[in-house]
This record gives sequence, C-alpha cells and structure tokens, in this order.
Amino acid sequence: MIYEVEFTGKEKNNFETIYSTLVFAHTVSQCKERASEIAIEKNLSNLEMYIQELIIPEVS
Repeated sequence: MIYEVEFTGKEKNNFETIYSTLVFAHTVSQCKERASEIAIEKNLSNLEMYIQELIIPEVS
C-alpha cells in the first residue's frame, strides 16, 4: 500500500505542513516505523505526524 505522511507544526492555532512524503508499506504499523525513521533523518521529530492511505482512482 501507499501512504501519504505529513509532518505538521502548530503556529498560532493553525497547523502547517512542514514536510510531506509517500511511504510504501504493507501495514500502517510498518508505515509508522518508516515515518519515524524519516522524522529522525530529516530532524522532524518535534512535529505531529499524520498518515493516510493514498487512494488512486481507476481510469476507465
């Protein structure tokens, strides 16, 4: 599955996406693990992380 992961920060009651990436994983747990690794690599560890499954519509 493909997941979209957004790392966001809160500023004056508004959430702002700081970094966004796609993660390929079999489960949400695996996605969370990889996203945590990315957060460490990119120094995003103090931000909120939001994960959603990326759904690509079929073209007929």
